[in-house]
Amino acid sequence: MTKPAVIFHIGIDDVDSPAGGCTTHLALLMLKELLNHGITLVDYPNLVRLNPGVPWKTRGNGAVALRLATTMELDEIYEIVGSVFEKYVEEYENPKHQPCLLIVKGDITHKIALLARRALYDIIPPDLALKALEGTPHILKCFNKGRGVVGALGAVGNTMTSEDYTFELIAYRKIENLSKDRCVDKESVKVMNQVYGNETILNYDPVEDRVLITPRGPDPVLLGIRGETPSTLIKAYKMLKLCEEPDFAAIFRTNQHTDPHIRVAETICEAHPYMCLRLRGTVSTKPFRTVGGHVFFKVCDDRCCIDVGVYEPTKWFRDIAELLIPGDVVEVQGCVRPPSATHGLTLNLEKLHIISLKPMIVYENPLCTVCGKRLTSAGKGKGFKCRNCGFKSKDIARKTRILERGLSEGWYQPPYSAFKHVMKPLERVGREKRVFHYTFIETVFVA
Repeated sequence: MTKPAVIFHIGIDDVDSPAGGCTTHLALLMLKELLNHGITLVDYPNLVRLNPGVPWKTRGNGAVALRLATTMELDEIYEIVGSVFEKYVEEYENPKHQPCLLIVKGDITHKIALLARRALYDIIPPDLALKALEGTPHILKCFNKGRGVVGALGAVGNTMTSEDYTFELIAYRKIENLSKDRCVDKESVKVMNQVYGNETILNYDPVEDRVLITPRGPDPVLLGIRGETPSTLIKAYKMLKLCEEPDFAAIFRTNQHTDPHIRVAETICEAHPYMCLRLRGTVSTKPFRTVGGHVFFKVCDDRCCIDVGVYEPTKWFRDIAELLIPGDVVEVQGCVRPPSATHGLTLNLEKLHIISLKPMIVYENPLCTVCGKRLTSAGKGKGFKCRNCGFKSKDIARKTRILERGLSEGWYQPPYSAFKHVMKPLERVGREKRVFHYTFIETVFVA
């Protein structure tokens, strides 16, 4: 009798370092080895962005999962990918990083999925991740203190089978080009964005005249195009003019640009350091701009308050925040900084939802009915008088005028160049995908 195939989930995290390396790159090197052993890939490689507020993250805090069906056992799979993992980690060794490789056999348990979901917006102790793995057939290999187990579990446990997802096509550089500037023609990116801008995500920022598909670090990624379908990404990629030859390119399924890190809180009191969430409250202080160009204001509900920071890199987004006044009802979305000697608990603003605007009312003395000049008070209870013509009256009252706020109710977001990987552009609202079924994935690597 033929042995039935079983689904395995391979998660890796905390591999990349300031000196180079990339978790997605390593995952694809591992996948190439696995494909030589006849495995069946049941999903695109998953790029799972975890909590962007954690203080020890590298770049976008991304972990990767491979999901495959095979008749092999855990130790056989580890024998194939373990050596690739260890060699890569040794090449980009960094004492501050704690890379981990996790292989899980069978269905993802409820406790793994629950903790993985929490890792998207909160801080997870490694011991809690280890506890969640108890009773599940798995192999775990970590270096240093093994903090990467949280990300590896987060990648494995966030299957994105019933949550929104997008895709990213990532092209990688040849080794001989790693020390050189990336070479992607800007004009071709702009043309590609004109053609496929509605089906891709954040290719180019026209306000800043900046290409957004190329990273700036020492990692081996040449470019990454994000969008709604693999077929669109392939067509968009083929429109680009590259003045360096890529090593290879591949497609990932990912939670990028879906706001997976945001948890809607019932009260501001739930906010704590490094947590990412959406809070509703009333603006309680007039926004002010600091010497560094950052804007701050305070939002309160009926129980707690929190400072909100809108930082200089968000450019004109700060101007919108400065138009708020005490009494405006808003939702603020972002990750929380711990308090310090100079500020309290502070939410770093990613998106602003203005629910209602308090009318800005000014009171004006009436005009003289004789000469048209502005009247002045004649004293308490004595009405108004005109200094120009001498007219007096006790029967005229001050008039009220509602000022234009320069704002309207609705959602506001920063410029594209200030977006994190996980932030969902307002343009994606209504495009959310909610279902993905495991199936045979034939095309991952792109020619």
